[in-house]
Amino acid sequence: MKRLLVASLGMIGCLSVQAGAPILSCDKAPLLSDFEKQLPDHVLGTEADAPPHITSQFPRFYGGEPFNRTHTTLVCFVLALDASGKTEAAEISYPAGVRLTAKERAALMSTTWSPALSHGHPVPSLTSISLTSSIR
Repeated sequence: MKRLLVASLGMIGCLSVQAGAPILSCDKAPLLSDFEKQLPDHVLGTEADAPPHITSQFPRFYGGEPFNRTHTTLVCFVLALDASGKTEAAEISYPAGVRLTAKERAALMSTTWSPALSHGHPVPSLTSISLTSSIR
């Protein structure tokens, strides 16, 4: 099941290339609604009574990756978390059509989260994460 989930999220990332102006916030990531359709039992973390919070260190992406591949200063990730907060799947939601490398995916999959809560009960959730890059 997990392998199928990751494969289907990856296919969404490849097939749903969106054209247009760059976005300024991951709240507007064009593929987020596609992830919601693929995982209807997952609530958006921001809409849960208690959103999930990362309980481990977020991975560092060295050498400018994934910014070098995306040619943007904003990269948005979507993580699918099960009801315990374990990462089930990870994908880049913006820019569309950009895939995670195996190393990036493994790093994101190793993150741990508190579960999202709805009406006091843990629920599976989708969490959007933004990374920005700036030139100094």
